[in-house]
Amino acid sequence: MPGEPKTGRGRASRERIVERAAELFAERGIAGTSLDEVLAAAAAGKGQFYHYFRGRDDLVEAAVAHRCAQVLAGLTQALASVSTLAELERALAGFAAGFEQMGLPGCPIGTLAAEVAGRNEAARVQAAAGFDAWERLFADALGRMRERGELRPDAAPQVLATALLASIEGGMVLSQARKDPATLHIAVEAGLGQVRAFLS
Repeated sequence: MPGEPKTGRGRASRERIVERAAELFAERGIAGTSLDEVLAAAAAGKGQFYHYFRGRDDLVEAAVAHRCAQVLAGLTQALASVSTLAELERALAGFAAGFEQMGLPGCPIGTLAAEVAGRNEAARVQAAAGFDAWERLFADALGRMRERGELRPDAAPQVLATALLASIEGGMVLSQARKDPATLHIAVEAGLGQVRAFLS
C-alpha cells in the first residue's frame, strides 16, 4: 500500500516528485500537466511513483499542500509581526508590488483551488486550509492592533480578516484577467478601508 517512505532516501525521492509536480502545476496548471511530465522532471519512474502514491489525485493533493506551505511561509514572514495599521499597509503594498513584478499571475492558492474544486476533494481541503491559515495571519495581526488600542474594542478581527482576504483575492483575479495591476491596488485599499473604519 502506498504511503510515507520509511527511509531518508525514499522521503527525498517522494519529496522531489511532489516539488516538481508543484512547480509544473504552477507553470502550466494541473490539467495541463501530465504524470509523465512530472516523473520526467523528477527523474523518477512509474514504479517509484506508485510506491509512494495511490494515483494522480494523491499526487495533486500533496503538491497543493506543498505549494500552500511555500506561499504561507512567505506570508508568515510578512505578517507575523504586524501590529499596527502602518505595518499592515506596508506589508500589503509589498505584496501587491511583488504580484505586479511577477506579471500578475493570479493567486497561487486561489488558482489551485479553482482547478481542484469539484474534482479532487482532498486537494480542495488543502487549498481551503491554505486560505484559513492566511486569514488567521490577518486576524492575528488585527487582534494585536485591537489589543494595543489602535482598533476599537468592537472590531472583530476574524470578520475583518475575512473581508480583507476576500478583497485581495478578488483583486488578484481581476488584475490577472485584465492584466492591470490597478485593480489589485483598488481592492487592497478597499480592504484596508474596512479596517480603518474601526480605528480608535
